[in-house]
Amino acid sequence: MSLWHQVIGPITRHFRLRRGKFILKAFPGIASMRICDLGGSRHFWDKIELPIPREQITIYNVDDGEVQQGADVSAGDIKTVIYDGQHIPAPDRFFDLLICNSVIEHVPREQRKALAQEMRRVSKRVFCQTPAWSFPFEPHFLMPFVHWLPRRLGYLLIHVSPWRLLSHPDAPTIRNYYWGTRLLRRAEIDALFPSADVSFERALGMVKSYYVIDQPRQATPAAS
Repeated sequence: MSLWHQVIGPITRHFRLRRGKFILKAFPGIASMRICDLGGSRHFWDKIELPIPREQITIYNVDDGEVQQGADVSAGDIKTVIYDGQHIPAPDRFFDLLICNSVIEHVPREQRKALAQEMRRVSKRVFCQTPAWSFPFEPHFLMPFVHWLPRRLGYLLIHVSPWRLLSHPDAPTIRNYYWGTRLLRRAEIDALFPSADVSFERALGMVKSYYVIDQPRQATPAAS
């Protein structure tokens, strides 16, 4: 295990478990749902501790290496599908719940609206989590304020970030990861998911991530 994963592991585990509790509360029938994990990994399901039979989960990702990285051998029952990152190869409303965890910030801005529509097309319910631009710490690089700076200056600074120093990525990885990551502001969340409820994951008293829940609303009983 790299020094980076030794440092980041306990932090991500804390937030992942808290996120799992939130999902379970928001979707109490999840144990019987057919799940789409968009852009996810087997490792996520090894660690989040949700009571879902693995055969009910399908992971869609653009890279099989990301799906398998860090996974336990026990993850074999999860179905994985490699796709083009834009058109989810599933029928309309095929899934009961789609989970998109820390993914949409890596999708090019011009493709996000179409992908959000794809999420709603293939699933009856959507849970999308993404880090908040307003939080001062950039979680991918563990560096404060770098995402608030001009992009070219931020690119120079991430070369001395904890992520760069501890994980030792090569130059193409640094370039692609940085330029392919753009955190979302609240206004963009509202534009992508106009009918959704948005909750917040907090750290240090500030909004760290957005929790987007897009699902059919229960009808309000008419006043008598």
